[in-house]
Amino acid sequence: MIAMPEEFARSTVDREGDAGAAWLAELPAIVGELLELWGCVPDGDVMHGGVGVIVPVRRRNEESAVLKVSFPHPGNVHEPDAFVAWSGRGAVLLHERDDGRFAMLLERVQPSTLAEVEDGDEIARVAGRLNRRLAIPAPDGRSRTLSSTATSTPGTSCAPGASRGSWSTPRGTSEILPTTAAHC
Repeated sequence: MIAMPEEFARSTVDREGDAGAAWLAELPAIVGELLELWGCVPDGDVMHGGVGVIVPVRRRNEESAVLKVSFPHPGNVHEPDAFVAWSGRGAVLLHERDDGRFAMLLERVQPSTLAEVEDGDEIARVAGRLNRRLAIPAPDGRSRTLSSTATSTPGTSCAPGASRGSWSTPRGTSEILPTTAAHC
């Protein structure tokens, strides 16, 4: 059984009300079932973003990964599709997905930020390469943009100062790339 971060639980109930409380009550069992299904064991403290939890895990083959389970909300529906479309180019790899439970097993990478880079030209080069890698046609004819999703889906806009993504250094590179598609 995993422990849910208190701040995450509180903000979920504040934002989602009774539906959030009901989902939080089911979340430990959901995580347990997915760990078993995908042959994983927890490998670190549970982390969270604004809409989901991240459980660092080890797979049967000793590969490290993260299990991400998000609150079931229309704004979260197509996140796995984006990871499939990117196929590890500019974002982490998607190993497994369970769309009914808004869950993904993702490649685990080490966090870093562009704030660690002092050379402004290098920051621009990295941002440009990243933008080119992520700027691909929407899968399955989807044409929604992040801005239209955030403004058309109630409760998905970021609070002032909220992070719109996390960054990582992927395996075998020195490049700094985002680990998720601009989430709050």
